[in-house]
Order: sequence, then C-alpha cells, then structure tokens
Amino acid sequence: MKRSTADRNLRIYRRYAPLLFAAVVAVFAEGQNLAKRQAPTKSEQTPEADQQDQNGNALRNALAEPSDDDSNQSFRVGGSVQVESDTMLRSAPYNAVILETIRRMPTGGDYRASSESIDKLEAAIKQEGNRLAVDAAVAKPSFCSSATYLVFVSALEELNGRGKIQFEPGVAVKLLVSGQHDGDGVWGRWNANGPGTARLFEELGLGENFISIDQAQRGDFLKIFWNDQIGSKEFGHSVVYLGHGRDAAGVEVVKYWSSNKKGGYGEAAVPRSKIKRMLFSRLTHPERINNIRELPPDEYLASMLRRGSTPEEMYSKVGIPSSAIAAPIPAPSIDGENKANGADPKVGQKKEN
Repeated sequence: MKRSTADRNLRIYRRYAPLLFAAVVAVFAEGQNLAKRQAPTKSEQTPEADQQDQNGNALRNALAEPSDDDSNQSFRVGGSVQVESDTMLRSAPYNAVILETIRRMPTGGDYRASSESIDKLEAAIKQEGNRLAVDAAVAKPSFCSSATYLVFVSALEELNGRGKIQFEPGVAVKLLVSGQHDGDGVWGRWNANGPGTARLFEELGLGENFISIDQAQRGDFLKIFWNDQIGSKEFGHSVVYLGHGRDAAGVEVVKYWSSNKKGGYGEAAVPRSKIKRMLFSRLTHPERINNIRELPPDEYLASMLRRGSTPEEMYSKVGIPSSAIAAPIPAPSIDGENKANGADPKVGQKKEN
C-alpha cells in the first residue's frame, strides 16, 4: 500500500513538475521586466549621452571656450549695480547697436556645452545672398561664446541692413558656424581658448583691445579669466560688458550679459575680486569684416588647445603695447581691505564637463 502511494506521488511529480518549473520561470522573468521598467535607464544613471556629445564637441572645438563662474548664481542682478563713474554710462556708437541687440536676444534657456548647442547655433545663423538671417531664439541650449557670437553677427547684420556697412560677396558665408577648428575662420577664432575675440579684432582691424576696466564702456566684448592660466588650462567666460560698481551689499562687482551656467541667456554680475584678468574688445570699424575673405588659419589660437601662453605673448598677439601691461591689474579695494585676485571657481567647459 505504501509503495503504491509512493509510486502515485512520483507519477504526479513527474507530470506536473515541468509545469511548475515553467510557472516559476515566467514569474521570475516578469519580475525582471518590472524591475527594468521601474529602474532608471543607463542615460539617467550616468551622463553617457552627454559624454558622447562632449567628446564630439572636443573634435569640433565646441568646448574650446571655457565656461562661466559657478559663483554667478549668487550674484545675478537685475540692474541693482550702482555704477561709480560716467565712463560706464557712455557708449561708443557701435556699442549702442550691440546693446540694442542684447535687448532683442532671448532670455533663459539651458546652458550646455554640447553638440546640440552647436547644432542649434548653426541653425540660428543662415545666409541669404549677401545678408544674414539670424534667429537667436533657435540657439537654445547655449554656452558663453555661442551667445556673444550671436550678438556679434547680429550687430554686423543690423549695420549691414541699415546700410552703415555693406557685406561684400562671399563675406556672409564666412560668418556661418560649421564646426570650424580653433583658429580657423571667424567662429574658430571667437570660440578659441585665450584671446579669441581680441585676436580676431586685431587681425581684421575691427576695433581696439585693452585691459583697463577704467577704459571700458557698456557694449564692449570682454573675455574674463577666472584663473592665472591662458590657453589649455584656463578658466574663462566670454561676455558683453555692462559696467561695474557696487551691489546692494557694497561688494564691487562686474556686470555683464552672456549665456551663464545658472540660467542661460541673461545678465549676471560677479565680484571683481574673483576675476584674475580681463581683456576687452571694442568694435570701432565693423566695415573691416570684409577682410575675412583673406583670413588664414591662426596657428597661435590653434595651439591654445595644447599649451599655455604668457600674458606678454597674448597681449602682443592682440596689439596691446607693453607699456599698457607694465603693472598688473590691481585687486579691488572692498570695505578698506585689499582682496586677492585669482579665486578659482573650478569651472570650465573643458574641466567641468
């Protein structure tokens, strides 16, 4: 009797064991699928897609211009800076056009150094015969040098449209962004490490370059250096200068417009004590943009991806005489105390991303 029961149980096991095993496997598989659906994707866990973008940008030199200062989130202002001198209230004739252009620029949007930003910048600037059609609203997300370049080409096209200057045949196409390497063409200069904008102004005779903030006027282009490096190890920010003075807390700040890491397009201000070096460029001869038809590659700017430069070498490349750089930029006096320059915000498109 016992043997018969055992045989019957064995037959039942052999008959239903495969079905039971299949059910267990199905439940386990469904659990895995549910876990996959609920868990974040790889792109959410790690910025792999962004890293691929950044690697691509390194090849296309989209990240050549270092980014802005992390600290400007704390110093974003809306006109609260009290300008200390009439110098900041003046505006050179073409600076007024630049300031008008800024007022028409979009606001906000993401700050991002990526291939998407470069693609949007390319799409924002189109050639129409000897004219440009610029739609800056297309260029979101953005980064600092892309923002100031949009202002530059928009101001040139505004002057072209008004008949103040006239693009000669073949000039408009050379102002387009098409992945130029550092030192190659107009965008390849503007987006380069070191004195990209100032070098372009010197080569074409577009205007004057200088380092003294006492000479600066609203609407000047400005390259800010957050650390004491020039070239491959620099941290910097490409902006349009809007003045300097004291904020509500009495801290001396430099006010500017750009695409900023905290907020995208817009105005910001940063304590002057955080700025190690400033290089201003003022547009005074926009008609000389026609000289870009004969603009060879710039080996100095191209080399800034691989090496550093001294201040003396940089200033010689942008037409600033040695007499103007005999004394370093003084640290600003705040509340009666001299604060050391050169604070490193530890950001930069190359370093940060």
